[in-house]
Amino acid sequence: MPKGIVVALSGRVSSFQIEKVERAKIYGVRRRLAVDEKGRTCARAALTDDGQVLLRAGMMAQGWFDTDGRQIDQKEIGAEDEDGKPLELIPSTLGVEQPLEGPIDPKEVLDLSLTAVYRIAPEQLDEQLAASLAAGEFWRFPFNYRPDYRSETGYLVENTDGIFALVGVPAPAEFLEPQAPPPQAADDDDDGDLDFEMM
Repeated sequence: MPKGIVVALSGRVSSFQIEKVERAKIYGVRRRLAVDEKGRTCARAALTDDGQVLLRAGMMAQGWFDTDGRQIDQKEIGAEDEDGKPLELIPSTLGVEQPLEGPIDPKEVLDLSLTAVYRIAPEQLDEQLAASLAAGEFWRFPFNYRPDYRSETGYLVENTDGIFALVGVPAPAEFLEPQAPPPQAADDDDDGDLDFEMM
């Protein structure tokens, strides 16, 4: 069984199995397929600029190359911050106990740049957390599905369809305060209006 979400509230641990909520699972999928004159499904491909190599689906994801055409090993690839300093790889949080923060203001979730929604099934659920979720309270916790250079944030919520983890990156919007209109100049009158009597 795959690892799930493990969280702790006041020293009491709760664990959940996760299932990603995807549009295709809810609404189904329709695809338009191109076929040749014999009804065989066509495969997408592209030619390189020089016309020498035919690239089929998946071929461009097989490696990274530098400007000299040398293939770069996956282990050499990393990430840097804006100052050029290497970033540390943040490990996955699945199966690792994470502290819960909250209950938080539900409006905080409105500033979340959502990347995934998981329906989560409790394996072990603390009574205090269960009562809090049932009362409509929101809880925040660190979340990374796989090792990454960017940490995401998860929110535990419950509705009539079950318990969910909303995952994303906080992206609070900065709103500008309304400004007073600029004052009119003293000599700003209606001189620019047309005088039809002069015509």
